[in-house]
Amino acid sequence: MELVGLRGAPQETLSDLKEALKGVDFPEAAVFYITDWQDQRAQARFAVFVRQGQHRILSLDAFGPRFGPQGDAALKELTIWLLERGVTDFKEAVIAPSEYGALFELEDAEAEKLIRAAANPTDPMLYIKREFTSRM
Repeated sequence: MELVGLRGAPQETLSDLKEALKGVDFPEAAVFYITDWQDQRAQARFAVFVRQGQHRILSLDAFGPRFGPQGDAALKELTIWLLERGVTDFKEAVIAPSEYGALFELEDAEAEKLIRAAANPTDPMLYIKREFTSRM
């Protein structure tokens, strides 16, 4: 699994993730938005895991309102970018805060197993049209 990005750095992580996704067959890819709180979108942080064929790419957490307006903008931009490339399989995985930080330290197979076990289908429009308000 390729780990990309910088924690809390939305634009840098977005750029790194786009670079790492070169060669991915987007219509065949599954995209997982990983967060640590359910029903707390206005304060959520997100990491992103993309799985397609042999490709396994995990970003560090840098997206979402926890990282201010830049985090929101990067999450929206990423989602639009993925949709434009033909991704249709979006999921959200809520990982308990006590396990979330350790996710990035797990062995590849264990990390993927945890992400997939916690994942449920999600509508990408949640990350585009809904306005988050940060309480920072």
